Formats: sequence, C-alpha cells, structure tokens
Amino acid sequence: MAPKLVILGWDSATFDVIDPLRSEGRLPVLDGLIGAGTRSPLRSTWPPMTDCAWTSAFTGSNPGRHGIFGSWYRAPGAYACRYFSSRDRRAPALWELTEDVRHLVWNVPMAFPPQAIEGAMVSGYGAPPGSRFCEPASLQRSLAERFPLEDLVDRAPHGSLEDFFDDLVRGLEVQARAIVWAATEVGADCVTAVWPQVDRAQHFFWQFRENDHPLADAVTRVYEAMDAATGTIVEAFADANFLVVSDHGAGSLNGDVNLGLWLVENGHAEFAEIRRAGDRGILELAWLLPPSVRRFARGLAPGLARKVMSATLSGALAPFDWTRSRAFVGFHGDLWLNLSGREPAGIVSPGQADAVRDEIRSGLLELTDPRTGSPVFADVHRRDDIYSGPHVDLAPDLMLDSWTNGYRVAPSRGPEQELVGAPLALAGVDASWSADHRPLGVWVAAGPEMGRGSVDELALYDVCPTALALLDQPVPAGIDGAVAAPSLDAAFLTAHPVRTANVSSQRAAVEDEYSETEAAAVAEHLKDLGYIE
Repeated sequence: MAPKLVILGWDSATFDVIDPLRSEGRLPVLDGLIGAGTRSPLRSTWPPMTDCAWTSAFTGSNPGRHGIFGSWYRAPGAYACRYFSSRDRRAPALWELTEDVRHLVWNVPMAFPPQAIEGAMVSGYGAPPGSRFCEPASLQRSLAERFPLEDLVDRAPHGSLEDFFDDLVRGLEVQARAIVWAATEVGADCVTAVWPQVDRAQHFFWQFRENDHPLADAVTRVYEAMDAATGTIVEAFADANFLVVSDHGAGSLNGDVNLGLWLVENGHAEFAEIRRAGDRGILELAWLLPPSVRRFARGLAPGLARKVMSATLSGALAPFDWTRSRAFVGFHGDLWLNLSGREPAGIVSPGQADAVRDEIRSGLLELTDPRTGSPVFADVHRRDDIYSGPHVDLAPDLMLDSWTNGYRVAPSRGPEQELVGAPLALAGVDASWSADHRPLGVWVAAGPEMGRGSVDELALYDVCPTALALLDQPVPAGIDGAVAAPSLDAAFLTAHPVRTANVSSQRAAVEDEYSETEAAAVAEHLKDLGYIE
C-alpha cells in the first residue's frame, strides 16, 4: 500500500535560489511538481528558527499554543538555557490528530525522543549520540542492517568543510532510499520527512557562491541532491499527493549584533565582573579543539569533559549583573525584561514594564550598522502582538526581527567585542556563517487532489490543516492555520468538504528532561552548527 500524502521538508529552502536553478534546468523534479501543481511563498513564524517553525507547521499553531519557541531556549524562571524536546510540545501534531491513518514521521525537529504512534517515527534530529531514535525500536535495528545510521541523522561539520559537503550529499541519497523502504515496510498512508541539508549548506557555503573557491557550487549541488532525493520518492509513490515546504527561507548574513553590549551602552543592563583570562582559558581552549578531538577527550575523561563543555552551554545567557540589569537577551532574538516577581533577581516592577519595553523597542529600531548605515532590525515585536494561547507565559517580552535585514543576534558576548560586526568564525571549524534565515519559505503542492497555478502567500501554520484535509480528517477548531484551499483541486474539495472538530488543542507535557549528558551532547552539536556561540 503506497502513501496517500508525502510531505517533504526542504529546511531553509528559498525561491531566491530555486527559481534561477529551475530556469537552468537543474531542479527537474521540483520544476515538474511546480508545473503540475501550485506554488506559494510561505510565511514563517517568530522566531523563524527550525525547531519552533517545524513545530508550528505540524501543529498548525503558534508558539503560544504549542510552547516551543526554540531549541536551545531560555529555561523558565532562570538566567540560563536548556534544550527543549518533544516532551515540551503542548499541542498535538499531525500524526496525533488522525484516526485510522498510518504515519511515517522522519527526522522532524522537536520529535525526539520518538513516540509510539500509529505507524513509525524516526527522530534522528536532536538525538544524542548512541541513543535510540526510532519507535518501534525494531525499526532502528532494521534500518541499521540496510543503511549507515550516521547518514540517517543530522550532521555537523566534524572535519573539513569539503568533508561536510560530502556528508550532506550522501545523507540525502541514503535517506531517500531509506524513506521509501521504511514507508513501504510500515504501510504508511502519510509520510512526513524533514531534510536539513540545504539549511546546513547555506549557513556554511553561501559565502563561496560565484567565486573561485572549490566549494563555489556547493549550495547549488546540495539543492540538486535534494531534488534528486525528492525524485526517488516521487518515482516510488507516483500516485501520492506531494507537499514540498520549507520552514523559512535564507539570505546573506550581513553581520552579528552584540545585543548585550547595546543594552549596557544604553543603560538597560550592567556587565558582571569579567572573569579573569585564566578562568576562561580552559573553556575557550576546549571549544577551539576540533569536534573529533573533543569526542576523544570525552572518552578519556567523561566527567571532566562534560563539566568543561556544559560550563558554556548551560550557564548565564549573557555576562550580566542581574541585580543591575533591566533586560537580557535569549538565543533566538528573544529579549526579556528582568521582571520583579517573575525573574530570580528581577528589578523591573510590573508597573514599569510597559515603559521599559517601549523604550528598548524604540532604541533598537534606531540601531544601524556603522559600516553601511542600514537598520539592523526590521521590527521589534511585542509578545502580545504575535503570540496567543495558553503558553504565552513562555514567550519573550520582545521578539527581534533581525532576520529580514540579514543580521544575527549574538546574545552572550561581552564588552570586548564590537556592537555590530562581521560574523565570527565558529569554534572548532574555523569558518563563520555567511547566510541566515529569512521569514519567507516555500510551498509546492502537486498530485491528483491538487490544483494548478500560483497561490498568494500562505502561512506555515497552514501545513497541518491542509494535510488533514488531504487525508480526509477533521481540522481542529481554533488552531491558527487554515486549509490552503487554493492549492487543492476544486472537485476534491466538493467531494471532501473541510470538516472541523472540537478536539483538544492541548497535549500534556511529559515531566522529563534530557539528562545532563544528553543535553550537553545535543547542545554541543548545535554549537558545532553555529546555533550556539
């Protein structure tokens, strides 16, 4: 039995790259899907970050409803971060909203640890090394007999960038074959798979485009590999409906913003006493080591290695003196007031909160890049303007849109780094990011129940309800997304009118967290990818 619906997540894909490649005939599979179906720009959520965005796509809900605002995110009630996981998701996802539908869920962010569903789940994204990332467990054993498991999980640059490129391309080819095998083995009616390879390639290889570097065509070649992998699945399941979507887009990274320094210079925060160089030395030295050396060190002295690595991963969000700081910065453009009664050492009273927030917002909107005179922030969103739902208390007071203008907030830098400057090289890789996310991703829909032509802008929240409609399942009332009717065939909608149901929009969180060892391993992976400084 072949799937009725296949959703392929091309993480970070953008029409800015896709359309020129299509015109050159270099993405024949995606070009064929667009020609036979519909396309649309797809508006991401805030923040337009992988874990938050894909959770929004597959729940149809904004972060205020599902509770995931990022992967490495501010721990509630603490001046520190922790890694969030599937345990923290508060809203049901697509595979929990259907009846009599078998699913294959493949490497969807925030789906680790895997859960028992009707079908099977492969949660290689976010899985600590050596963990069980398949449910049922027997599936992981079967996959290991047929495919290299290291090619089925997310990869970071653990050697040269040339080796990293090879890992990305090989992983796409292996995963495409593995998905076809697993979907057939499971008898899946719906396949939902996310591929992060384009995202990784754009972050690291964007800078080499259109020059004479050996990796000048790396971004293009990863898109081509993604297209070929898609072709493997399209050929295997030719009668299925296909959705190809990205969680956000991508574009040039123009610079890093030392937001902590801005807060200090504008009287909103104070740096704590800076640690002596000798105290910082072992931490900085550890992160300068290549990942392979760090792995070897963990094997020799796991306790010491865990202490050294976690010291920079689970510490304070920035080197602030909390008793003298009115605001502080998270990791994904989130900014928080140091609110009395909410924070451990809060100094801003509830009565002062609106005035402090508005003062900070106005100042940030005036911040420019001294090298170009360009504004750094396209907007500074107030919490209540972009979030709603029962978990708004987990949202930041302000969400900063640096992505639209091509800047990245660097949350934990001290006074020794400049306010706005070129992106810094990543520890252990000796390369900086040259591209970052943009708020507009892609939507391509093709298949027997799909319409044809261009569609006005859709929202990432529309993925889940549209998938439910294609599976002839009711759409939960009250979610943020809507069925993308212009992408569907009119005759199909007439024969299968959209139904709504008053099902619970909430899911109980599991009161369990990553162990210290697991969290450090996953956070180290994010650091190697550049998501954590």
